[in-house]
Amino acid sequence: MRSMSFYEHLLFLLGFLSFCIIKNLVHSQNHTLIYPKDNNNIRNCSCYSDTLDNCNYNQANLMCNCKTTVLPKNRTGSRLIYNGDLTVWFSDISTLGKLVNFTFVHNLKLLLCGATTLPTEYLAILGLRRLRVQVNGTQEQSLNIHKSGDQRAKDRRCQVSGEKTSPFHLSYLDTSLFNGLPLLKSYSVENVSSITEKFPNLPFSNVISATNKSYFVTLIY
Repeated sequence: MRSMSFYEHLLFLLGFLSFCIIKNLVHSQNHTLIYPKDNNNIRNCSCYSDTLDNCNYNQANLMCNCKTTVLPKNRTGSRLIYNGDLTVWFSDISTLGKLVNFTFVHNLKLLLCGATTLPTEYLAILGLRRLRVQVNGTQEQSLNIHKSGDQRAKDRRCQVSGEKTSPFHLSYLDTSLFNGLPLLKSYSVENVSSITEKFPNLPFSNVISATNKSYFVTLIY
């Protein structure tokens, strides 16, 4: 059998290194940034990190892989699923609701671009574990919803197989918290068998199907 020449070894090594680099880049693009481009479209960006200048759309287009998509309609039954970190830049409550309401995401950052006063509305977020909020030009605040070590596996089983052994994590976000950004707080209730009975005044409680024995409900305000 003929042995490989020096140049063949070199080409093989370069090809292997290129494959490893591309593979690592693909796996490192686990930060998703979405922000409105206009009234009907959004920019959906895959980024290597979330360390971008706040609301700097030009920088996002340069440093991330971005594409324009149609703004989704209001959802109360269907949901978008994000396996990595999700950052949302927004300037009005209507856009935020269309991008976040009934979205399944573990790590979420919400950044209000501008000094707009938001009305009091409640958005339902599924599977939330950590939330970061910020108004452009102010200090970021963060909140850990729960820290269970095996929660990722539990959430995945609940999401994929629909098993009824793990509580379904549901968070309600009060959008008025962005008005002046007071200290971010939360209140959680475990083992909720019926959201309608326990929280009759919360929106969407009647459209959340009872697929689990219990819910882990968190109010963020």
